[in-house]
Amino acid sequence: MEEIIDIGTSKFNIDDEWYNEFCNKYEKDETTKNSRSVFQFDWQRFLWAFILGISVEKRTSLTQKTKNPPFGKEVFNGRSKILKTMIALTLQELYKDNPDELKKDFETATENGENLGRKIKVAIEEYANTGFSILDRRGRERPGYIENIEYVVEDILSDKTWSC
Repeated sequence: MEEIIDIGTSKFNIDDEWYNEFCNKYEKDETTKNSRSVFQFDWQRFLWAFILGISVEKRTSLTQKTKNPPFGKEVFNGRSKILKTMIALTLQELYKDNPDELKKDFETATENGENLGRKIKVAIEEYANTGFSILDRRGRERPGYIENIEYVVEDILSDKTWSC
């Protein structure tokens, strides 16, 4: 069955700065995995960054995409609700000021034999890019932030307004 919104098979792009800062920290070598690590896989870090970007309602264009993005939508196989939620949140944010525009864009894309997937994928990447900048700031404020579950849970449960 063809998806109504297909984000394609290409990998999720990550700004090279954030890829080098946050990705491939523990998943490559099983012996160095930190049992307290919050995010053991790149897609989990990306998801958390996306959530932060959506929370502050800000997209940041990628300035220099990493040459070899670590994952694509295949990591969501068996986790389709997560990917669908990301798409839904992105659509909600993209069309929050004009929900009728979604129908128009969908109809136009359908008429042209396209779908909204590319637009949505780029938006997901840009929300994550914003979130990675927040992670970077939080890491400077609290060294070890990305590896410490207590810090991340504290942020999740707080009423703190995130900013970039």
